[in-house]
Amino acid sequence: MIIPRVSILIPVYNRESFIGPCIQSAIEQTITDIEVIVVDNASTDKTWEVCKTFARQDSRIRIFRNETNIGPVRNWQRCIDEARGCFGKILFSDDLIDPLFLEKTLPFLCDEEVGFVFTLAIMGTEPWTGQEQYGLAEKTGKLPSSYFIQESLFAGNVPYSPGCAIFRTDDLRKNLVEEIPSPTIKNFYEHGAGPDLLIYLLVAKEYAQIAFVSKPLSFFRKHEGSITISDKSNYINRCYRQARIWFAEQYLNVNTTGKVYAFEWRREYYEGRKFLLPSLWLSNYTKKAVSISLLDIVWVLFYKFIKPKRRSTRRWFKLI
Repeated sequence: MIIPRVSILIPVYNRESFIGPCIQSAIEQTITDIEVIVVDNASTDKTWEVCKTFARQDSRIRIFRNETNIGPVRNWQRCIDEARGCFGKILFSDDLIDPLFLEKTLPFLCDEEVGFVFTLAIMGTEPWTGQEQYGLAEKTGKLPSSYFIQESLFAGNVPYSPGCAIFRTDDLRKNLVEEIPSPTIKNFYEHGAGPDLLIYLLVAKEYAQIAFVSKPLSFFRKHEGSITISDKSNYINRCYRQARIWFAEQYLNVNTTGKVYAFEWRREYYEGRKFLLPSLWLSNYTKKAVSISLLDIVWVLFYKFIKPKRRSTRRWFKLI
């Protein structure tokens, strides 16, 4: 058996209109030493028929079908379980990647200090038209992992979806979590908002560097069926908030975690324009006996004026 170098992982459910172009973008990679793993999560439309058509045309495409719908995150895990490649690239079924995606990202992973590589992405309703996202740096290159984590927690100009990134497959297996402990939010495995971001954060904390490609080699499709577009109640924002708070409590020092609390408290106010006392608000996200200090609230209010320049890191920002 020939072991492919890269496994492109496509979980899919009821995407008969999008799955064909998605698979096509995977097999058109200029690096051909790949396998494309497609796992159909018991679709009720013609998705499976489209998958079978592609599999008959290219032996690198391996297709699987769940007997019942096991939820998005568990289907991501099924894709990873089937992967044979050293490197894993999750590609969601309504998205696309440029033919040069692997060619431009894989060389960075030859450096064992680099945890993952992500690219600039375009988000829009039509392929490769729309707004550019995730411009973390001005140039292609390596960045400190601590800087990526800092931006994830305080700035937001980083990807949440792993759809524009490539990882080592073992890191995907290790760091895809189904549930996040929360006093008020349950069933993260049913939508994946939070577990997707944690893939980035949990991998980043294990490596000295990450890498960024400043060319838009990923396309995220906006449509009514996507979870971020259909969410009207800020529930998804709360799920990501819980993921960031949990990560901070587990892996960051006490001072930084306090700043995360204050920052998320302010974020939620601006999203919903509903004021809650910090202690009452915090009980929605942690069972720990902690509070938001006045000093951290002041820091948050002035953050945009003292935000560090790119490629720099704060002295207070340290992993435990």
